[in-house]
Parts: sequence; C-alpha cells; structure tokens
Amino acid sequence: MSQLIQLSRHSYVYRGFTIHKCPRNSATMKAAYNVLSDGNYFGRDFALAEAMQTIDKLKVNGE
Repeated sequence: MSQLIQLSRHSYVYRGFTIHKCPRNSATMKAAYNVLSDGNYFGRDFALAEAMQTIDKLKVNGE
C-alpha cells in the first residue's frame, strides 16, 4: 500500500499524484479534492479517501 504524504494544510502527494484540498462550498459546507499529475487534471472528489481510490484506479488501468 502506498503512503499519503501531507505537504501542507491543503496539499497531499499519493502515488506520484498531487491531491489539492479546495475551499469549502459555502452552501453545502463540503470540501472538494482535485487530483493532479504533471499539469493534468484527473477530476474532483468530495473526500480524501475517494481521491485516493481514484488514483488507485488510474494506476491499475495504466499498468
């Protein structure tokens, strides 16, 4: 299993991808997480665990 590394309050690295935590939506009070790698955007998830699962799926499909 790969390790999640927290770079700052809003940035994480997981399996070579960057996960950026966006500000909370004022209406729903939920935060979103953008998945990025080498300048490419791979989507938005609404939980850190979901963002990690998205990266795991991308890695499995890419190998």
